[in-house]
Amino acid sequence: NCPIGKTGYGITSLNILKNLYNLDLEVSLFPIGGNQVELNSESEKELLQKVFTNAQSFDCKAPCLKIWHQFDLANRIGSGHYYSFPFFEVDKLKPTEKVHLNSCDGIFVASHWAKDVLVKNDIHKPIYVSPLAVDLEIFKLPVKIKIDNGYRFFHIGKWEHRKGHDFLIQAFNAAFEADDDVELWLLPFNMFLKQEEQNAWVSMAKNSKLGDKIKIFDRLPTQYHLAEYIFHGDCGVYLSRAEGWNNSILESMALNKPIIATNYSAHTEYCTKENSFLVDITETEVAND
Repeated sequence: NCPIGKTGYGITSLNILKNLYNLDLEVSLFPIGGNQVELNSESEKELLQKVFTNAQSFDCKAPCLKIWHQFDLANRIGSGHYYSFPFFEVDKLKPTEKVHLNSCDGIFVASHWAKDVLVKNDIHKPIYVSPLAVDLEIFKLPVKIKIDNGYRFFHIGKWEHRKGHDFLIQAFNAAFEADDDVELWLLPFNMFLKQEEQNAWVSMAKNSKLGDKIKIFDRLPTQYHLAEYIFHGDCGVYLSRAEGWNNSILESMALNKPIIATNYSAHTEYCTKENSFLVDITETEVAND
């Protein structure tokens, strides 16, 4: 029971679904948000057709896995054991979130950081740390030459306060001058923003000191296009305030790109001082979203 699409939840759900199906399990799919799926290949289309067909005669006593937000876990499929896989960036849970999480028989999380958060917030159910992975059939170095044309820092993450675009743009403007051969690439599409909100973010970037060196890309159609975007960049910069996992860092690492990231939250599961340039965090702030 999960969304399938271009959000972080949607991409993660599709990857988990494919791997469960490849274990020869009888998997049924009950999509969250309807059947508005966006796929990368014909094989994914065939897979979805099979799991949708399975759902028409599913075993109601089989385990249910719901990949969804920690504040919306009350509904489930069938009467078997109920497991959830939420992603969250906060370290303090609201009373409603605690009730929803404790309604599950077991909870999967992507990092030990997230497990510690649940334990400290009085979640008394079995918690399993299950790190996410990258589809290396998509995120792999292509057999072609990358033309050297300046240095491109890049970021993947929707326009929102948590992703730290304000820090990122300030750092870029502080580090370089107009005659430096550098660019900052952003892939920040956020389907949940109103047009005026979108315009305000774009204005913040484009009206900055080096606004003419900041390139803002529109939404990409598939994960293959995302891999192409990463391939043509030189260094991924992810100065987010907090992450529930951050697929984009791992996808960038899979394409052998150096990473600059904040030394906080779930991505510290795999971002270390040996493989990343980490920015230490000295204080936290209230998340009012």
